[in-house]
Parts: sequence; structure tokens; C-alpha cells
Amino acid sequence: MADGVNLAPIVRAIDRMNGELSREINSVSRQVDGVGVELGQVRNDLRLTSDELRALKAQFEAYVEEAARVAAVQRSETKVGNLRAELDRQYGHYSVVRRTSVGTLQAFDVGVVSNDTVTTVSEELMLQTPRYWLAPALVALAAWSRDDADLAEKGVQEAFSRDKYKTSLFFTLVLRRQGRQESAVRWLRHYLSSLDPSALTREFAVVLEAASYQAFGGAGQQLMADVMATWCRELRSREDIVEAQVRNWVGEIGVQRLKVDASQYPTLARISPDWPKLERQIERASASDQVRAKYEAVRAVETQMPALLEDALDDLLDQLVTEYDEEELPLRREVVYHEAVIEEGGDLVRAEARADEISKALEETTDVVSLQTSAAIQPDHLGVSVQTQRIAIGVGVSDFRTAVERYCVSYRRDAIDRLSFVFGDAHSNYASTFGFPGLTVMSDEAEQSVIDQITSTWQTTFERYIESISFKDKWYLVPALIAFGVAFVCFFINPFAGLAALIGGGVLVYVLGEQKKRRCAEEVAKAEKTKEQAIETTIGLYRDANAELVDANLAYVELDGHEADLLALIDTWPTANAQEEVA
Repeated sequence: MADGVNLAPIVRAIDRMNGELSREINSVSRQVDGVGVELGQVRNDLRLTSDELRALKAQFEAYVEEAARVAAVQRSETKVGNLRAELDRQYGHYSVVRRTSVGTLQAFDVGVVSNDTVTTVSEELMLQTPRYWLAPALVALAAWSRDDADLAEKGVQEAFSRDKYKTSLFFTLVLRRQGRQESAVRWLRHYLSSLDPSALTREFAVVLEAASYQAFGGAGQQLMADVMATWCRELRSREDIVEAQVRNWVGEIGVQRLKVDASQYPTLARISPDWPKLERQIERASASDQVRAKYEAVRAVETQMPALLEDALDDLLDQLVTEYDEEELPLRREVVYHEAVIEEGGDLVRAEARADEISKALEETTDVVSLQTSAAIQPDHLGVSVQTQRIAIGVGVSDFRTAVERYCVSYRRDAIDRLSFVFGDAHSNYASTFGFPGLTVMSDEAEQSVIDQITSTWQTTFERYIESISFKDKWYLVPALIAFGVAFVCFFINPFAGLAALIGGGVLVYVLGEQKKRRCAEEVAKAEKTKEQAIETTIGLYRDANAELVDANLAYVELDGHEADLLALIDTWPTANAQEEVA
């Protein structure tokens, strides 16, 4: 057709455009594939980084806790040193008086020091310690040794005015040491009659020690038995007194509990918010066996009556004159607390509990029943022997037994019979990657039911994830609209160029769509393959937690069973009838 339109140039132009489009498509395809590879590498790097961050977080938290404990120990070590220095600065001269008192008594025994020397030293100490009861007592002893009745009387009165309790007991022991037993018993009666059985000083522990060794002869023993029987009847008729002893024993039992090694239950600690309750439950149950071992050792210690009563009296007298004065007790309590911090390795909660129990033995006053309980629980801090401790345990054996039963009932009442397992949105790398919504199950649910829930939740998670990454036909809409818009604009400029752009754009949209569809199919296939691994990981955590829970419950049951052993020890205590004998 001569007049026809020559379409060859347009066809060639379209061919060239198709060629260029093909090259561009191939280039874009290669770039997209490269991006896909890089995205996969980034995903792997993110998973690795997540694991490392989780491990780093755990290490950091452990480091912070350990650093806090180390710092607490260091502070307490420094504080103990400062407190001891302060004690020495304020009360170091009391120690001089105490050492001199012991030396004076020994000098009287062997007769190697003159009365003038004793008088001079005692009078100097009287000037240096104007408030301390022991200094005028030494002056009285020196005057008594040289038959100066007037000065001896003044020294006794001055010592008695400063501390009548210690002074009475001091002269009771000194007179007994010198063989004046009748006078010693008179001083003992005077001492006991001046006491308030509901507000005894710590020095009464020395009287208990003397009574346990029958240090005052028959008359003194009978006097002590009569007074103690009266006091115990009066005070044990008060429910608050008996209740206080039970609480003291409960505190003693609680302090003995062990600490659970959480590294034995890593999965439980990780996925169960109820683990701290179970951990505390196991720790509390461990106390019975620890208490049994402690007091079984007390019962097993062999003690013998001293070959000479004078030996026992010497020990009692040394204890009395070297005992801490009430003014020193506040600083001593601080020392006890910081020593407990050091002993507990910086655990401030356990240190405070231990210090509280120990400090009860450092109270200025207490009732006779509570003092007996303190002698049973903290004999070292009262300065009494194992013999006295055994008798004190026997006197309060009913309180001890009640405390054991109450303690065990308490932690059993708080015991949890099932735990929750929480699989959060970050319980595994898969959960973080694929948007796991979270799942909470209970430990007492049937295993298959839990596995079904885990599987179902993961199925839903992956369905949602696969839906989000699957290719959808609507993907064509936006590129097609863009291509149509470009072609429309070109059509107004040049109809043939618009037609070419429309055809080329359609081809490009189709090719890119096919590549997108292929990549989406690959991602879906990868997700389908990963799904089973994700499910197995969560099921593995569940089974590990269940296994650790079985171990933890077995440990609890074993520890809980030791209550019977402890009660058997209490029921067969060798001095269990001591209360009836004293009463």
C-alpha cells in the first residue's frame, strides 16, 4: 500500500525496547536475588545476635548480683574493723579492769602479790573507770584482804549501787571460791530476790551455768530450784511469753534453711514465673534436716562434771568479770550484723535474719523463759556451756516441738501444687522471628494437651506469617497502574510511543510478578520447613521444664520428710523432763 503507514520502525523500536527491558529485568532479578541472599544472612545474624544478647544479659545480671554481694562484704569488713576500733577506744579501759580482776583473783589464790600492790592497782582503776561496777568491787576485795572492814563495806556498797546484779553474783562466786559457802548462798539469795523474772539481765546466764554444774552446793541448788520453779510457773501461765518462745524457735529453724542451686533448674527459672515460690518452698523445707543435724550434734557432745567444783567456779567467775557491759551492746550488735553479712557472702536478707536471731541473745533484759530459750538457741552469745544448752533445750522442749510443727505447717500451707509455664513472644529465636503470640499452660495439664496447644498456636502463627509473605494477585495492581499511567502520558505525546510503553510495561509487570511469585514461594517453603523446628523447640522447653519440676518436687518431698526425724530427736531429748524437775 503506497499510502499505508510503515510500521517497521515501530516494530523495531518495540523490539529494541523489549531487549532493553529484558536486560533491565535480568539485572533487577539478579539484584533482587542478591538482596534475598543478604536478607537471609541478616536474619541469621539477627538470630545469632539475639542468642548472644540473651546470654550476655544473663551474665550481666549475674555479674551485677555478684558485684553487689562483694561490695556488701567489703563494706561490712571495713565497718567491722571500724566498729572494733571504736569499741577499743570507748571501752578498752574496761578490758584492763577485766584482766586485772582475773589477775587479782589468781593472786589471792597463790599469794604472790602483796596487799599493797593490789590496793594500789585497784584504786588506780577506780579512778580510771568511774562508771564501771567492777572497779569498786576490786577495791572492796583489796580492803577485805587486809581486813579493812570499813573500806571493804564502802567498796561493796559502791559496786552494788552501780550494778547490783553483777555485784551480787560476783561476791557469790568469790566467796564460794574462798570456801565461804554459807556466805555465798546468802549473796545468791540476795541476788535472786532482787531480780525481776520478766526483766532479767544477761548476767543471769551465768547463774544458769552455775546451776547446771551444781556449783553452790546443796543449799544453793535447792534455793535455785525453788526460785526457778516459781518464776517458770508464773511466766508460763502467760500466753504471750510461751508464744514468744515458739516464735524464737521458728526463727531459729528458718535461719538454718539451705539455698537452692538455681542452675539445676534453668528452664523452670526461665519460663515459669512461679519458680521463685517453688524455690522458696524447697529452701524452707530444707531447714528441718539442718536443725536436726545441728541439735543432734549438741546432744552427742560428751560433757563431764569438772574434777573440782573450784574449776567450774573459776570459769564462771572469769565469764562474769570478762562479760560485755550493757554500754557496749549497741556497738556489739552492729558488729554481729556486719559479721553476718560477711558470713552470708553479701546476701543482706539472709544476713539480717541471722543477725536478728543472734541479737536476741544480746538484749539488755529478758524474762527467764526467754533467756532459757536463748541459751538453747545461741549459747555462745550468752557464754554458757553445752551442758547448760542441753538443759535449756529440755526446759523448752514443748516450745521447740510446737515451733517445728508450726514452721512446717506454714510452708506446706503456702506450697504450690502447680506452676504456670509461659512461652512468651521471645522464648526462642523462632518466636521472635515469626511473631509467636505467646502461650501459657499449667504444669498439671496432660502432656498431650499441652503439646497440642503448642502445635496449634505455632500452626496459627505460621499460617498468619505465611499469609503475610505469600504472593497475592493484587500485587500486580500497583505496578500495572504505574505502567498504564506512563503509557497514558506517552500516548498524548506520541500514540505509537504510548502503545509501545503500554506493551513494554505490561511485559515488565508480568516478568517482575513472576519473579516475586517465585521468591514468595521459596519463602513459604522455607517457613513450612522451619515450622516443625519451631514447634519442636517449644515442646523441648516444655518437656525440660516438666523434668526439672519432677526433680524439684522430689527434692521437696525428701526434705519435707525430715520433719519426722527432727520431732523424734526432740521427743527423745535426754533432758526432756528438765522442765518438770525445775518446776
